Amino acid sequence: MRAFVQRCEVRLSTIHRVATALLSGAGILVLLPAVERDTVISVLRSLLHGALTLDRLLLTAAVAMTVVCVLGLLWMVLLQLTRFYFHASHIRRDGTENYTPRFTLTSLRIPLDELGEASTIEYEQLRSAQHNLELLVPANTKARDRIDRQLAAYPALAPATAAVRSDADRAAALLELAAARRRTLLDEVVKVEYGMARHMLRLQVVILRYVKALLVVVVTVLANYIAAAAVDDPLGLRSVDQRWIAATMVMWSPIIMLVVASPVRWLESLLRAEGADRSTVRDDPEFTQAEDVTSYIAVAVWLLAAVVLVRLQFAHGITQQAAIASGLTLATSTALLAFGLIHWLRPPGTTVRS
Repeated sequence: MRAFVQRCEVRLSTIHRVATALLSGAGILVLLPAVERDTVISVLRSLLHGALTLDRLLLTAAVAMTVVCVLGLLWMVLLQLTRFYFHASHIRRDGTENYTPRFTLTSLRIPLDELGEASTIEYEQLRSAQHNLELLVPANTKARDRIDRQLAAYPALAPATAAVRSDADRAAALLELAAARRRTLLDEVVKVEYGMARHMLRLQVVILRYVKALLVVVVTVLANYIAAAAVDDPLGLRSVDQRWIAATMVMWSPIIMLVVASPVRWLESLLRAEGADRSTVRDDPEFTQAEDVTSYIAVAVWLLAAVVLVRLQFAHGITQQAAIASGLTLATSTALLAFGLIHWLRPPGTTVRS
């Protein structure tokens, strides 16, 4: 059992190194400034400069929603990372109970069945010694008051008999907040098994959301670079430039729907390679929540940009070549959007095709 617990501690350390790499968010944080700079400063400023026509307002909303999409996915990644690193601790004492947040790894105490009778007595004496208590409860009034204010939020941690907390009471309460409880070695094994499963389940969702967010950032950066090319016109933002931005947003919408769903399709391909003929990966809300949020935003952006593209199609002075290009762009994006909607709204339990 000791060897198994040690092996689990090594595995948990590896899991947390993976989560720490995602927490740094290197890929997203490097690309995110490109989205913000080219969109907010260049494209949006050009759209809002001058007369605010209906077409400009619709394009402004569409471009702004692409930024909202990126920030929303980044928010979901950070949300899931927070849920990965924290867990709820249920404290029950004398009929009072509280739920407190704690770090996902608990503090550790020596197992109940590890020490003999004489060692247990000496262990309790050393735990009550002032020089050891001071490691957790500093021997000054200011530190004690700070700890008391923290513990006051959790009535279940209040001492059952004494009206005033002693340093030993404070230390015991802080150990409880850190989920440091004495268990038997066998109980510790069971706890590690359940904790390992919780880590694995949460980490796979974090990784999947991070990959989706990174893909969305990359595609959005490319779209914003293309849109930014239209605002460099020395003659100002003309109708042809607005058509360029609208066409970019119209194509961004279905592409982003297909891109954000790609990791789930990759998992389905993995299952298919292992011989599965059905897949329920799409039925797991933890795996597909990012697709839902992104798809709603993408459909809204497509509607706004399509309206502008159609309005500019009938604008005065448009050339035949520009009309054909706009029509082909709108037709292509409509086909891609229909394909993306079919896959997004596909009913649960769809057969995985080889």
